[in-house]
Amino acid sequence: MSFSVGRLLVYAGPGVPVAAMGLPLVAFLPPFYAGELGLDLATVGVIFFIVRALDVPFDPLVGHWADNTKTRLGRFKPWLLGGGLLATVGVGAVFFPPDGVGPLYLLVSLILLYVGQSCINVPHTSWGATISSDYHERSRIFSFWQGGHLAGLILVLILPAVLAQLMGETAPGAVQAMGIFTVVALPLTILLAVALVPRSNSRSDHPRIGWKELKAFFAQEELRRLLIVDILFSLAGGSLGTLLRFFLEQSRGFDDTGSSLMLLAFFISGFVFLPVWLGIAKKIGKARAAGAAVFFQMAMHCAAFFIMDGERFWISMLAIFIAGAGFAAPTFLLRAMLADYNDDAKAAGANDRIGLLNAVLTTAQKLGYAVPVGVLFPLLSLAGFDPEPGSRNSDEALFWLEAVWIVILPITLIPAGVILFREQTDRRRHEAGGVT
Repeated sequence: MSFSVGRLLVYAGPGVPVAAMGLPLVAFLPPFYAGELGLDLATVGVIFFIVRALDVPFDPLVGHWADNTKTRLGRFKPWLLGGGLLATVGVGAVFFPPDGVGPLYLLVSLILLYVGQSCINVPHTSWGATISSDYHERSRIFSFWQGGHLAGLILVLILPAVLAQLMGETAPGAVQAMGIFTVVALPLTILLAVALVPRSNSRSDHPRIGWKELKAFFAQEELRRLLIVDILFSLAGGSLGTLLRFFLEQSRGFDDTGSSLMLLAFFISGFVFLPVWLGIAKKIGKARAAGAAVFFQMAMHCAAFFIMDGERFWISMLAIFIAGAGFAAPTFLLRAMLADYNDDAKAAGANDRIGLLNAVLTTAQKLGYAVPVGVLFPLLSLAGFDPEPGSRNSDEALFWLEAVWIVILPITLIPAGVILFREQTDRRRHEAGGVT
């Protein structure tokens, strides 16, 4: 079954505000709390890491509970509705802190936001995996899913500049503008998706999972490979997102507007090239296409390191646009591969665990994004790095910032690319599904 573009756009809709609150959590809110609000840099890094760590066991629980949910709306839609409510309240707390905010407030409000985000992310991704069982249509569904997230990233970066142009000095700050957009868009897109998109292409009972089944679940080699790749890819993305503004502004001399435009070009590139990677996946399979994207991103990132300079704005913009061409492909292709894996497992007699599977993959991704903040911020603090906007850092502090920036992608993405190119199971599925 092939879904219409309109139906897939509605399904992808919740990804727009989810990404709009996700990007600031990595790239804007840690510097906002450590810089503008004056909280200690190491403390902010530890708080974000703690919340991510607490969120890790919650995702599999959500996936398991969603697999066992039975309502007239199906397994996943009720979770989006409840998660949307919690996340909206959490965004209000995190993005609009009161005067004199302290570490405890940040910790509690982040926990609320992440709980709501988990209740949206895991069921939403699992839902997309169940509305089609076709090998190539799954890639198409998740390319729209990824496109929704990229659209959210692009919109949330453009919004502060648009509001500043329209409202002048009365415009809200960047973080607050992102919060306003999320609070408005999140409930609207969830309600539209719940109302207009089919709930699933299958209904089945999902027995409670025990320790024996859980052990067998993680013993599957293909699943472990997918998790390792996702962790490595997320470590790379989390590190870049965590350090991006520091690198561009402190090391390369961009101002706040310039660094936002660089990030915008990166995301626009990922969005524009989604159809290209979808086409490549149809020709050579999902795993090899994801591997090609991983190696391409790594090579272009390393090249961009030597090109980007605040005094060469347009050349820098072109460099980061090219570097962003491959970054979105592995994310949506891995989700499609996971859905294929679940179908094979069901055919072999296993229970349908698509919710738990997506929860585990989401957990792997969150671990990859949690570690950079919890590790790199304290390390930079030890090196004497000052995150305050406009501050002048020592050569030693900038050296460590640049060293991490240039080496983190080769360290993480080379192993990920090798695993993907050596993946034989997806190659067999691709050959069985035919090349279109």
